[in-house]
Amino acid sequence: MTHVGRTRRINQDAFDRFDDRDRGEILLVVADGLGGHRGGEVASKMAVGTLGKLVREAEGEAEVRLLEAIRHANEFIFRAATKDRTLKGMGTTVVALLLRADGSAFVAHAGDSRLYRIREGRIEPLTEDHSVVALMVREGLIQPEEARDHPKKNQIMRALGVSDEIETDVAPVEVRPGDSYLLCSDGLYGMLPDEDLRRISGSAPDPETAVAWLIDAANQAGGADNITALLVRVFAPAGPAAPRPEASALPDATLPEATLPDSARDPLKNLRS
Repeated sequence: MTHVGRTRRINQDAFDRFDDRDRGEILLVVADGLGGHRGGEVASKMAVGTLGKLVREAEGEAEVRLLEAIRHANEFIFRAATKDRTLKGMGTTVVALLLRADGSAFVAHAGDSRLYRIREGRIEPLTEDHSVVALMVREGLIQPEEARDHPKKNQIMRALGVSDEIETDVAPVEVRPGDSYLLCSDGLYGMLPDEDLRRISGSAPDPETAVAWLIDAANQAGGADNITALLVRVFAPAGPAAPRPEASALPDATLPEATLPDSARDPLKNLRS
């Protein structure tokens, strides 16, 4: 689910889920656009759509396909920004999780959109923000609790589309039955501490309810930015015959501005095996 929040007029976040039944893969992507006018909205949608298309169409190992898809998305966004003055300076963060039927998984990201893993009642980020404040925390210049309200908290160090090359972090993810994986933009975790993300995600009866509660909580906390949350739960051991993970993409009736990706023609059909 994605929501414009309580202070912004335009939602520059984008997300989607892409199923490749032939390969036995599910790709989940969240992007948070940057840039004035309509630039950020265009950049985030370009990033999500490009990843969904190229990861599926390319040949080779999953990790390489994911990395190359992000590289090409960066090129496409950068070229578009140079050709259209109204898009000048646009860019986007991205975080992508690729789940495979053989039990392997990979995360790739650039910027400050995050992937969390919730396992056995604990939550941990599986991505490290590419931001000025995160670097300051890592170097011991400020304490983690100072980062939330720091004046430089919105300054990121990597984003797709701002230059002709992009440095991307890609890493394997060890998946177990019972895990939950939360992909989100900073509009979610910037409003809620990690413990609230864990508590709300774990107490909801299903992923659809979980993301509705998360976004509602972020709005109640101020809703200072666009908010996007995508939750997947793993129910069974990985394998060709295992049920597909259940990912959330259903808007809640109490949030009329929450929207689905354009490709979600029949969410229930896509989300249930």
